[in-house]
Amino acid sequence: MKDVILTTDLYHKHADPNDHWNLANMYSLAYQGLIRFAGIMCDDDRTIAEDGSFLHFGDPSVQSVAQLNFITGMAVPVGIGSRRPIKKKEDLDEVLKAGDRISSVTLLLDTLQRSEDKVDIHMCGSCKDVLIAYKYAPELFEKKCDSIYLNAGTYVKQDPIEYNVSLEPYAYSQIFKIPCNIHWGPCFDELRHPFIPSKRATFYRVDQREILPCMSERIKKYFSYMYSIVFDKNWLTYLREPLEEGFFDKWEDEWCGYMRQMWSTPGFLLSAGKEVSLDGRIIDAGSEEALFTYKPIHVEVDENGYTKWEDAKESNVYMFENADPELYYNSMTPVIKSLFKALP
Repeated sequence: MKDVILTTDLYHKHADPNDHWNLANMYSLAYQGLIRFAGIMCDDDRTIAEDGSFLHFGDPSVQSVAQLNFITGMAVPVGIGSRRPIKKKEDLDEVLKAGDRISSVTLLLDTLQRSEDKVDIHMCGSCKDVLIAYKYAPELFEKKCDSIYLNAGTYVKQDPIEYNVSLEPYAYSQIFKIPCNIHWGPCFDELRHPFIPSKRATFYRVDQREILPCMSERIKKYFSYMYSIVFDKNWLTYLREPLEEGFFDKWEDEWCGYMRQMWSTPGFLLSAGKEVSLDGRIIDAGSEEALFTYKPIHVEVDENGYTKWEDAKESNVYMFENADPELYYNSMTPVIKSLFKALP
């Protein structure tokens, strides 16, 4: 069983509800005893508008972490990342020169130091805090980091560049140089609307109305707290109160209705020693033909975040591939149902 770290742009109010779904899925795997959930690295708001000001999604959602810790009886620690963007090498140099103590970086380095086995890192937000940690202790990373699961980018057309990459393109480019296994899960083949599943991209969607019956009342309230953007009640009191009438109405998205966009689940399962069968069952890794895999590639990433890649026979960098885009898209719903049924 592996120690696993999650990096996430988890905010309240949220930037994207997907991050709260990711968090709940990771807690499910930990609650089932399939991983040791060693910590959560929350991004600080670092999005810069054209006038140079910060676009403020909300503060890191430590409330959501506390809610899931309470619901599951776990005690997963959380750290907050650096606010300073790393768009170019000079930005990284300034951060390293300042030598600031950053709680999410401390959390990651402490986990690597203490873990008896190698650690997996799942990157579902900014790349900068993992890069800063690596620069602080490269030997520790080489010794104790098993795999980085990097969920970002597109793999065909890269203009416009994908959101997470665009925020800190230099930091993104440097992750591929860390000497461990890099599992790259591109979000899409290219950015276009509506988004569609593709062969080497992790994107899929689930209908929240199908998942809702699989959730306990407190898990429903965890999501309702986020979707309703509750500020006027304490997070624990909210969990203990009855569900509000019409609570699900606020889960609807103006762009996607009740369809929830998802990306990062395949890597979560692999860290737990699991895969997905072609008919949507969670199975032991390597036990039968799998819905997805990661294949070795040769990759070059420039400092602006643009990627060139080709398949390879051997490499420490692996790229996501599904068996069939439509099959992958449809088979992930029972996976998410299974994960939520396991939560208390």
